[in-house]
Amino acid sequence: MDAQLKKVLSDVAVLSEQVRQGEVYQSLGRRLGQIMDGIKRHRRTTVTLPDDQDGVQDVLADFRHQLDQQVPVTLTQENIKLLLAHLASTDAKLRYQGINFTFYDAFQQDALDSQQIRFILDQLSQPEALFAHILEPANNAVFGRAGHVAMLGVVLHFLDQMIEHVDKDKLHQIVILAATYLCLETDTRGFVNQSGWAHAFTAIADLLAVLSNSLRLPRADKLFLMTALMERMKRLNTPLIYGENDRIANYLTEITNRSGLYADFLVLILKNWRQQVALKRRPDNIAGWNRFFNRKRLLDALRLRQDLPAALKGYLSSTIDFLG
Repeated sequence: MDAQLKKVLSDVAVLSEQVRQGEVYQSLGRRLGQIMDGIKRHRRTTVTLPDDQDGVQDVLADFRHQLDQQVPVTLTQENIKLLLAHLASTDAKLRYQGINFTFYDAFQQDALDSQQIRFILDQLSQPEALFAHILEPANNAVFGRAGHVAMLGVVLHFLDQMIEHVDKDKLHQIVILAATYLCLETDTRGFVNQSGWAHAFTAIADLLAVLSNSLRLPRADKLFLMTALMERMKRLNTPLIYGENDRIANYLTEITNRSGLYADFLVLILKNWRQQVALKRRPDNIAGWNRFFNRKRLLDALRLRQDLPAALKGYLSSTIDFLG
């Protein structure tokens, strides 16, 4: 992991602690935005993909067979590492229909023991995998990044009632990683020909939804993550057009219904966002119009929700956009 990634991780961790201590509140969005705006992007480098002929198919087939036979799963740590490494494969059948769905079935069947689950969680929360090639132009490493984020959400979802598996320190580490991911990720591609779904922003929205459901996370962490998502949304120069806005709207509706704190803070974020848009008037380039329509699609997705809290519904009803 390069020096810039380490610094962003450190800056995010420091800011998170300040929010937890009540030292930062209304300036949170601006502070997160400064971290994002200070990131320097890299030139493209070669993405090393896993070798799909390295025996992973046999390991996956054996894993699938054990689940189908409903016998104890005997996955070794090396085999778990092998399977998770192939979340970075560009073979959609192996990555998505194979590894992703098989792990999902294993969690549904409660087929993995606590030691295996802890190891999976540790592997999924490795920064080297979550942030691989994330500072470079759009590249094939997005499949591995998004795959790890999505699987992390799945694991935490199934562990929600098994709190002995995830202590508070581990959860907070995942909060920092998720917020850092939002500071860094800019690849908005949905379905990619020949390689299937990238969907990085669907994956992170799902992870944030799971974290927002956790009774073990303090409100400060949930507010921190929601703000990080919104600050990244403001800065995306490419379009989100593959259902991500609906998924993000689902997450925002769920979290703002949990407490008036989240609803009021989201309204504040949306007001500030509208002011920033008004200052720039009509965009004069494709990046500007993509930012405009990303915002419009998100607001439209929120307006379609029937279960918005009153504060958010009232703000959206009163807002008239003037650029379209």
